[in-house]
Amino acid sequence: MYRIAHILQKYCPWLWLMIEWINGWLFFLRYRKQLREIRTILAKYQDDFLVKELERTDVPALARFFEEQPEEAFEYFRPHAFDEKTLRRLAANRSYLAFVVYPKEGMPSPVISYFFVRCYFIGKGFRGYMVDYRYRNRGISKLSARVMTDVARTLGIPTFGTIAPKNIASMRSQGAVNDIRIIEQLDNGDYYVEYGIKS
Repeated sequence: MYRIAHILQKYCPWLWLMIEWINGWLFFLRYRKQLREIRTILAKYQDDFLVKELERTDVPALARFFEEQPEEAFEYFRPHAFDEKTLRRLAANRSYLAFVVYPKEGMPSPVISYFFVRCYFIGKGFRGYMVDYRYRNRGISKLSARVMTDVARTLGIPTFGTIAPKNIASMRSQGAVNDIRIIEQLDNGDYYVEYGIKS
C-alpha cells in the first residue's frame, strides 16, 4: 500500500486526490465514534507545550514552519507538498489526523512541531513527524510519538512508517515509546516499520 500510494501521488495526482477524498469519508463513517476521543487524548499532553489538531487557521503558521527549516530537515521527511494549498486540503481531510505543537504560551507563536497519522478506512495508519531545528532535544519527538500511539490505540489500528537507517535520533525517540518492528528495507534504503504499542 505504501508503494502504491507514492506511485499514485507522483504519476496520477488527480486519481490520488479522488481516492484521498473517498477514503476520508469512509474512514470518518467507520471511526467517527473513536475520533471524538482525540480531544481527550490531547488534553493529557498540555504540560510543556500546546498540542492541537491542525485546523485551517494553523495553515499559514505551518507553512512558515516548513519554510524556515533547513534543507537537511527534509532529508528524511517528504510525505507531501508543503504549500498552503496542500496543507489546507490535508487539514480538511477527515482521515488525515494532523497535529501542530506551539510553545506553551500558544498562538500566535510559531509552530514548533508537526506530526500526523494518515489513516485508511481499511484499518491502517501511516505516521510521520518533524520538529523545528531550534527545538530539538526537548522531548517533542517523544511527545509526538506518545500522542500518535494513543490515537492509534484509541482507533484500534496498527501504524506504519519509514525510518532511514542513518536517522538514529528518530530511531531512539520513537523507540522509547514504541516497539519498532522492521518489516522490510525499501529500494531507497529506508526501513518500512510498524510502530508496536508497548504494554
